[in-house]
Amino acid sequence: MVGEKDVLDYLDTVADIWGFDVVARAGLVTQPGPTPGLARENERKLDRAARSFFRALAEGRARRPGLRSVVVFHAQRASFDELADVAPADHAYWKELGWLNPGVRYYTSAAVNPLYDIVGRVVEWNTRRQIRRDLAAMR
Repeated sequence: MVGEKDVLDYLDTVADIWGFDVVARAGLVTQPGPTPGLARENERKLDRAARSFFRALAEGRARRPGLRSVVVFHAQRASFDELADVAPADHAYWKELGWLNPGVRYYTSAAVNPLYDIVGRVVEWNTRRQIRRDLAAMR
């Protein structure tokens, strides 16, 4: 259907930014009135996605995050740490989960590619630096 892939790609990006591990997707199409063929197709998509989701749960292992995921994690960590006065609830949440601790590399204990970690830390350092500059300019 028109736009289905774009919407699913966008939702994947949002879930990835929030630290979720997307293991399946199902773009369902609905029409007004009875459409038996479409209903069967939607059921097939849901069944395939549910099976993928179940397999991922049964495996019980976290996939390694990609570069974008690691960079976003570090950029968010810098933002929520540096902007504790502006966003105290976010800062408290990240602190409570331990994500502000210096040795933390990602939302989960999944293995992180060391090169991705280095790039993420550089992005974090630069983000912190920029936030501090912006805050100083506002004072």
